[in-house]
Amino acid sequence: MMIRRAFLGAAAGLVLPGMQLAGLPLQDLRRRYHAELFESVLPFWEKHGIDHEYGGVMHSLDYDGTVVRTNKLSWFQGRAIWVYSFLYNHFDRNPKYLEIARKANDFLLRHAPQADGWWAEEFARDGKVVKPFSGDLYGMYFAAEGLQEYAWAAKDDRAREMAFQLMKKLARRIEEPDFLCMDADAVGQRTQGLWMVNLNTARQMVARWPEREMQALLDRSIENVVKRHYNPEIGLNNEVLNRDFSRPADHATKCLLGHSVETLWMIAEEALRRGDKALWATCTERIRKHLDVGWDHVYGGFSEWVNVGQGGYVWPEVTPVGTTMVFRGVGEYFYMKPLWALHEILVATLNIVEQTGAEWAVRYFDMAQKVMDERYSMRGRGMAGAMLFADRKMTYVPHTARQDNYHPPRQLMLALLTLDRMMKK
Repeated sequence: MMIRRAFLGAAAGLVLPGMQLAGLPLQDLRRRYHAELFESVLPFWEKHGIDHEYGGVMHSLDYDGTVVRTNKLSWFQGRAIWVYSFLYNHFDRNPKYLEIARKANDFLLRHAPQADGWWAEEFARDGKVVKPFSGDLYGMYFAAEGLQEYAWAAKDDRAREMAFQLMKKLARRIEEPDFLCMDADAVGQRTQGLWMVNLNTARQMVARWPEREMQALLDRSIENVVKRHYNPEIGLNNEVLNRDFSRPADHATKCLLGHSVETLWMIAEEALRRGDKALWATCTERIRKHLDVGWDHVYGGFSEWVNVGQGGYVWPEVTPVGTTMVFRGVGEYFYMKPLWALHEILVATLNIVEQTGAEWAVRYFDMAQKVMDERYSMRGRGMAGAMLFADRKMTYVPHTARQDNYHPPRQLMLALLTLDRMMKK
């Protein structure tokens, strides 16, 4: 478990009796989140998505849990390992959680590794490879994150060593001149999202197993995000940079807003672990700027991208992973609105409220929770699922072919841990 240090003034005095978030006293919000996690989200996945026969998880589900496709993407297997291992490590040493994580771990290790050292990207339900490795490293990063969490839960040395091996292999690959990064336009370019998945897993690993090479990867990833992807001209993080960290002409004014908030809260958490006040303050200041720029104050919700000052920009078509939805846009903002970004806003702002009680963080927390409840959640329609991607007005779509087994439970679990600390104060 990560060690957090409260160092930003008299934080305990800022969590006042009667303080409310999302219109609820802290203890009531905790009860709400606990019920959502243990009475809705987890039962939904255990009934519909978890493959109790072959192991792993099927993500292609409609709002009511109907299985649309049984194929399994590597992204969601590693994420499942992490979620159920984290549950076991931090909430309830229920052998059911560890068994789900173990079967997902076994499924991935049995079917994903290829003879050339890379891991397949998609599988049939029984594990037969449907899509071998084609360059998507993110599935391997999510596998590493899941493996390290499972290693801690199960005291599994093989899983721990596999996580270290994967992270080091991937770290070497992204430094090679011919590397073509997902979401980049040209060979050699690298994205903020790439440093995000490196630092997120590395920070969890070094907190448990201090190791020089992994610490160096963590430090390098943080430095790249804070000093290089940050563009002082626009006050936002650029998502894509060239290999030498110069700004490609077509990306110099672009920001992938949700990724920036997500990456910055992870660095802020690491700053808490280190007791680094300056780094924490930098991250929180930049989180606020991204929220101010990205929040749609007309309809609510959070924009996917902004291309500052480019009012006539024609955005490339986007089809989110695991869906058949197509989004198009023209203008400074790309108003595809992902649900996962709202989860990241809730994590980021709750962390800031815990440390400082900042009014702006409370305000954005409340707005994110409200629009999530009113526009994305299907609970009001009698279903446990959620709309994951939406247009600017967050128009209801009657069916979907993907649910998220990672961001919702992660946000709820992290919120419960944070609320517990806040109520102790």
